Amino acid sequence: MYVYVYLIDLHNIKRRIAVITKQTLEDFYKNKKIAVAGASRNKKKYPRMLFDELKKRGYEVIPVNPNASEIDGEKCYARLQEIPGGVDAAVSVVPAAKQADIAEDAARAGVKVLWMHEHVMKGVSDPSAIAKCSEKGVECITGFCPFMFIPETGFPHNFHKAIMKIFKALPA
Repeated sequence: MYVYVYLIDLHNIKRRIAVITKQTLEDFYKNKKIAVAGASRNKKKYPRMLFDELKKRGYEVIPVNPNASEIDGEKCYARLQEIPGGVDAAVSVVPAAKQADIAEDAARAGVKVLWMHEHVMKGVSDPSAIAKCSEKGVECITGFCPFMFIPETGFPHNFHKAIMKIFKALPA
């Protein structure tokens, strides 16, 4: 089973802009160097928790936040394009209104896959950002929390994934 993401434009023309498979999600975590756009200095914020979890699991995690010079001892970059040597994978944990900027930055930086995190309580990804990824050749993952697919993740993420599986909302 695939999860398709569609964009319907002002002329009611529907086009598929992302295809997300189980393999897509698994392949994301095969990247050992991952940028977190929207990384936070606040340990209680979701972007920081994701940053810390990836570091704990042995990933080289690059924080991206124009308002910070370093996070947890790691040099922080204002844009993905500034990361020395670049990255193939990035997670965008910014408000929907800023996602198109991150998508553009990812394309210019040569990022191959961008995971746009959606928070159930804070809204969904900006469709124009997803379309921008599609137009620029950046594979886009959206509609799923990155924590749900980190191998052997704990509660509440494994529970969230189980619920989605029950309702057949996960890609196969």
